[in-house]
Amino acid sequence: MTISEEVSELSTLLNDPNNVLRPAEMVMKPASLGAVRMTRFSFSRSMIRRAFTNQWEIKLMVVDFDELGRGHIIYRILAEEKLFHFVAFTSTIDEALHTDRVIADVWDVTAALVEGEIDNDLLQFLRDEVPKQELSRLDPRVLVLTRGNRSVRFYDYLVERLADGKQPESKKLGDAGYIMRSTAFYGNGKFGMRSFLGFEDQHPLSAPYRAQFLAAWLFREVSYESVEHCAKAKNPNAVSFNDEWSCFFGLGNATGLGLVPWAMKHPGELNSWIAIRELALSNVRFLKGSNQNKQILEEWFDKAYQYFSSLGGGDRWPWMGPDSLAKATLLIHDTFRSLSENDFPFNDLYLWAEKQDIEITELVISILLELDDTDDEVIDSLLMVGSQKKANFNTTVADLKKIIEENYLWLNELNLDETEAKHYWWVMSDNAEEPRRAERSVIDPAHREIPIDISLRINKLLGDLHKADERISAGEFLHSFPEHGIAIKRLLDNSGPYSEPRENVCDFKHLPLNLQRFQLAMYGMDNFSPQSTDWLRVTLFQGAPRVSEIGSKESDKWILPKQPGGLV
Repeated sequence: MTISEEVSELSTLLNDPNNVLRPAEMVMKPASLGAVRMTRFSFSRSMIRRAFTNQWEIKLMVVDFDELGRGHIIYRILAEEKLFHFVAFTSTIDEALHTDRVIADVWDVTAALVEGEIDNDLLQFLRDEVPKQELSRLDPRVLVLTRGNRSVRFYDYLVERLADGKQPESKKLGDAGYIMRSTAFYGNGKFGMRSFLGFEDQHPLSAPYRAQFLAAWLFREVSYESVEHCAKAKNPNAVSFNDEWSCFFGLGNATGLGLVPWAMKHPGELNSWIAIRELALSNVRFLKGSNQNKQILEEWFDKAYQYFSSLGGGDRWPWMGPDSLAKATLLIHDTFRSLSENDFPFNDLYLWAEKQDIEITELVISILLELDDTDDEVIDSLLMVGSQKKANFNTTVADLKKIIEENYLWLNELNLDETEAKHYWWVMSDNAEEPRRAERSVIDPAHREIPIDISLRINKLLGDLHKADERISAGEFLHSFPEHGIAIKRLLDNSGPYSEPRENVCDFKHLPLNLQRFQLAMYGMDNFSPQSTDWLRVTLFQGAPRVSEIGSKESDKWILPKQPGGLV
């Protein structure tokens, strides 16, 4: 069963009584968002499916590296009659200069995805501008700008192993699944690049984030080529990664507080991302238990257990670690076997999971969604969030109060009048050029404030609405209370049932990791490893097919790869 292909409007699907959707008060809780895992709808997976389905041709055209892997490398991509190139410039920098933060000045790798042919003039232009990153001035031929570094812990180790004619040892790698770490993927018009709106209909990269994830997939290719080149430079008889290791490594990544403002400022995108998951889950729950579908789930349970067991490791606060998730997978599998002869075993499994720890719930959902086979073109169309509609400021004060009563009753659960509720400001750091939380009692944000305190703003608005004449318009009200413009526009936009995380991001107890993990899972990342309350490391494309395998391998069962030589 699939999401309806006849209906293109997301709001129509969400209002269809035939879809039994989970309520927003359950789905949008911080802990629920913070337990979400990658699914078949995640952007990394849909990009690879598109490449395989449409037989994209990706070829390595130029490798101009010295013995230390410094130089440049070019890939040529022919995708549905459109030509692209991925050009990466490589160097070596002191380990002390490696950082996951955006404020670095130099990187081991800087790269760009461009559309069209590459001639000497364009190559020189890219060589001059791409290493500058944020200081670069590009043009619409450039679609994505990215950069990153070699793994301090593992890059040289992998070079030495291959140079010695040996494959990596799992026990030396721990739970690491990457060779290089990326630190940014810029697109959508930054620094003069082409805007997302500049992609015409049917362009192979016109879906949200597709250009960025094509660049990330090719960045991963660069990491493999770099290690194997350096190994052969040390020893002409060096080996390449064998079949087990050649797809295992992904691309490292990390994120900090910047994802929280993004989530709070894009309610339409959040509603779209979550609604697609919920619509698919509704469909899958009420599938009959065919032998084929039951076998598919059995295979995914086995795969998940092998993955978590081979990684090994304790819990990663505030989440379960690989050991706990391996045990949870066995419990889920045993439970499914006990339910498999029921008329609707997938719904019964979900209802059981709903009563378990939230991470077990979300693990079950991510696996159940493998049974959905909605066409990617339908998903792509539902992900397209149009320009914000013009707010109707003729709406009366009475109507504004009604909107809050119908859609924001959850504010009453947040204790917004308590001192702790206003503990933080969100500000743009002058030094780091990154979003930060600052204590209100210590720093006045002045012009640096990032206005994402939606819960507090709507709560304050409600207090002033009660004092106003219910018959006047929102526009008239704003003449007396101009400070409520952001809150009123939020109410009038009405972006959908899944548009508002049920939390106050300024509260002393707010945990940024929840919104961060949610977005990273939607992008298609895994192996979540929190480093503090404010940032975490992840892995992208771990287990994914290599570009050379297009047309010769299953394109969508690569996630949850067992580590070669792991515990199982």
